[in-house]
Amino acid sequence: MGKIYLTGADNARDLGGMKTMDGGVLRSGHLLRSNRLSRITKKDIQILEDQYHLHKIIDLRTPMEVEQEEDKEISGAVYMNIPFFVEAMVGISHEKGNRRKMGHMDDLPKMEDLYVMIVENPFCRKQMQKALRQIMETKEGAVLWHCTEGKDRCGLLSAMTLFLLGVSEQDVMEDYLKTNKSAAKRLDKMYEKWRSLGISKGRLERMQGLFMAKEEYMQAALDSMKSEYGTVDTFIKNALEITDEEKEVFREQMLQ
Repeated sequence: MGKIYLTGADNARDLGGMKTMDGGVLRSGHLLRSNRLSRITKKDIQILEDQYHLHKIIDLRTPMEVEQEEDKEISGAVYMNIPFFVEAMVGISHEKGNRRKMGHMDDLPKMEDLYVMIVENPFCRKQMQKALRQIMETKEGAVLWHCTEGKDRCGLLSAMTLFLLGVSEQDVMEDYLKTNKSAAKRLDKMYEKWRSLGISKGRLERMQGLFMAKEEYMQAALDSMKSEYGTVDTFIKNALEITDEEKEVFREQMLQ
């Protein structure tokens, strides 16, 4: 359970060991979340192949992000790109001159608005449903899902997976916020670099927010689900079209 020590992906972890509200425990070695896999080393690949028997990779990044930094190939693992949104949805074009902006996520809306968009927009919902089903349908080995930093799109998909399995909202939020511990050193270096470039304090804080998990971001998504459907469980059932029967089968597979 917990952190997976990969040199090239500092926000990788195994959700195994987390407890459900009814006393179940998630099996270790099956449900993995991470940041991008474009920088992992040969040793990292060996860990994912040998220790986790990685069977499926779900890449939640946009086509432009994938083009800029493709995941490293992992033997035995099926790769799927299921973007939660595309660049045009957040005002980013595919023009060559604008690609740098995507790297800094500089043109994104407020993070709370991005989270709400993912749970309210029909295209985003359909993509979330598709990714969630791929997780649920992985019968052998491990499934790993990731975005760029491993916190927003990855965080929402992780939350839906954990809610499906019966994990409490408090524990879901605690898992989500673990990203900040993993990314602390990297974020400090980036902050100092930005400051040395003379970037204003206000913009610095906004840029820093793009790389941090904040409770208010996830809460905005949960509040949106509850506002429309009453509960997160009902959102999963009605908006993501996951039946009670499918939920029980998944629980039987993943809980010990």
